Amino acid sequence: MKRESTGIPKVDEMLEGGFPASSIIGISGPPGVGKSIFALHFLLEGARNNQKCVYVNLEEPLSNINNLINEFKFGKEFTKFVKSGKIVIKCYNYSEFENIYSDFFLKVNEEKVQRLVIDSFNVFFTSTFSSKEIPTEININKMINKAISILRKDDLTTVLILEKHKDNYNVPYLVDGMIEFDFLDLGMIERRLFVSKMRWTNQYKESVPFEITEKGIVLNDEK
Repeated sequence: MKRESTGIPKVDEMLEGGFPASSIIGISGPPGVGKSIFALHFLLEGARNNQKCVYVNLEEPLSNINNLINEFKFGKEFTKFVKSGKIVIKCYNYSEFENIYSDFFLKVNEEKVQRLVIDSFNVFFTSTFSSKEIPTEININKMINKAISILRKDDLTTVLILEKHKDNYNVPYLVDGMIEFDFLDLGMIERRLFVSKMRWTNQYKESVPFEITEKGIVLNDEK
């Protein structure tokens, strides 16, 4: 099976070479654990391989995203790809994205985007209802099913960032893979990641500690 590198060598090893091509992957975890940084690695690796990449952020302004990128040694390279159009960053609030999201997904297909990240996917669906509407689980699941069906395109590999403190609804059942990030409090903060699901893959069976350094996400045995 064709694989798409995550941009983190050790994670690729855990996945028999990377994400299955054209798959939809969920990245779940609490705030501040490193999910968005993981997304930067994924996008940068795609741009290095001459793939068109799009990053949609629904919670942060562009200035915050740029500050995050510039924290790391790969920041200048990442910014170079943004300036060339190989990586496109789109920041919306939830109301803005509600008005365009169906057209946006169709445009992703028309523009032959090969890597897409949506950050944060599950929070968007609990924020799209007006005060007069009741966001029932059935309604939200229908919206999620529709969005994921639109994203199932050949040559498009999608990463959906999921905030763990919010309901994930049926997302873990619909996506092709799930990587869970978490903190362990052992007197000091320890970050860990675990591949809980990955279709068509004999994935790594244990959780792995990692740190966030100037290189980005670094698994402990990569130092």
